[in-house]
Amino acid sequence: MDKTTQVVDVLSMGYGTVPRSVMSDRKLTVEAKAIYAYFAACIGAGDTSFPTVGEISKDLNMSEERFRKHQKNLIERGYLTIRKNPAANGRYSTNVYVIQERVAINRMT
Repeated sequence: MDKTTQVVDVLSMGYGTVPRSVMSDRKLTVEAKAIYAYFAACIGAGDTSFPTVGEISKDLNMSEERFRKHQKNLIERGYLTIRKNPAANGRYSTNVYVIQERVAINRMT
């Protein structure tokens, strides 16, 4: 190992659980599954705040437009909902992403 290489415990930054039903849902794109796994890792780490769409897009190596397209796939299939947190001035400041633990069975096919 050279002097610039660090060894880190990959689990120390948090991890999450992804249900097999999500991974086997053939109506979800591979990008949607990656986004789901990203949110699961954030939630599994105990995070109550999420990175911005820009940060998530960079982490997943996709454009914000591509992120939003595939995030919509998760929302339409019932796996993800977004709550907007109001700021003090009455506008919305941040999003809270909620992974749904139950989805309608007819959505699985």
